[in-house]
Amino acid sequence: MPKPENLTAEQLVTAGIRLLEALSAAPGQRIARAEAARMLGVRPDDVDAVVETVSALSDRTSGARAAISVANGEIRLQGEAALLSPRRFTMEEALVIAHVLDALDIDAGTRGRIRDAVMPYIVEADAQGTRVAEPARYGSWFTALAEAIEDGIRCRISYRALGEDAPSGRLVDPMLISDEDGASYLVGWDVEKDAERRYRLDRIAGVSFTDDSVDRHPQVHAGTAESLRASGRAARLVAADAGLVQRLDWAGIGEIEVLPDGRCAFTLWYSSDAWLFDQVLSAGGDLVIEGPGALREGLAAYADGLTR
Repeated sequence: MPKPENLTAEQLVTAGIRLLEALSAAPGQRIARAEAARMLGVRPDDVDAVVETVSALSDRTSGARAAISVANGEIRLQGEAALLSPRRFTMEEALVIAHVLDALDIDAGTRGRIRDAVMPYIVEADAQGTRVAEPARYGSWFTALAEAIEDGIRCRISYRALGEDAPSGRLVDPMLISDEDGASYLVGWDVEKDAERRYRLDRIAGVSFTDDSVDRHPQVHAGTAESLRASGRAARLVAADAGLVQRLDWAGIGEIEVLPDGRCAFTLWYSSDAWLFDQVLSAGGDLVIEGPGALREGLAAYADGLTR
């Protein structure tokens, strides 16, 4: 009679997750050993291997492990560290998960089970077949960046900033990924500039891991407005009225002043001259640059180039 084959590593991990789910739902977090074998669809002799696998897994950040034991024909989960609680994802979180699942080299069955478990309410398309939302905002390097953040790996990224024609290299210690104002950003520490910076994911053209680990930096995690104030340029603009300023959704607006003639002056922190010139020109005279003088001259030259 042939000897039964041992469970593969993937089967052990899958069975371990199912065991944690069952223990989390069981009264007192206890299950009979024989019942666990039946529920997992494994031999009774394999239960110990599943428990050992679960016990060996640890959280990468904290190092915490599941306190799980087998004694007197019973499997017991101690404490709350390994309890599996339901998680409701936002639409943005679910779209990121969908993007990551598509990028990972896992079999279709496993991918489908994960989708069904964590994203049962996500609608992929509307009645006309058009996708409700696209993961394009997360770019092509979300998976690599998430791994670098989790494992503390210093990266070299190829990044095209607003107004640049081609990407250029940055040496970055990645900190976190943030969603703000309809865009997603990598918040990281620019090693060469020794300062925190934000990089839009859809402008990252490449990511490579270095052999170095990240250094720990003060985590400011400034929003877009704070980041522009720290690393951008400042211009003084005048709008035709306060209503126009209120309709602008630019993150870098500050120091607003209503003038005696009803116009509204404000300071704008920005990162690209070309972007600012386009906004001023599209306002059709309702928005003018008051200073600095060199920027006014730059606008004139930019407009002249467009007419040519």
